[in-house]
Amino acid sequence: MVLQDIHQRALRRAAEIIGGNEELRLQLGVSEVEFVSWFGKRDLPRDIFLRLVNIITKEQERDVRSYRSPLKTLAGK
Repeated sequence: MVLQDIHQRALRRAAEIIGGNEELRLQLGVSEVEFVSWFGKRDLPRDIFLRLVNIITKEQERDVRSYRSPLKTLAGK
């Protein structure tokens, strides 16, 4: 149950980052049937979950860099 919740949250967040469910599905290169099944009770394949984590992590890295850039400018670096 907890794992499914984590998978669902990762799917939703990655879709937000990519621009929607269809865009995420296309980027992952999976069929619509398979993609939709992940929003049900079917667990994500490990490689798909890791790809979602990668999408989310890259977005968070961009957020951190954009936050740090003004600080560097203010500090004169």
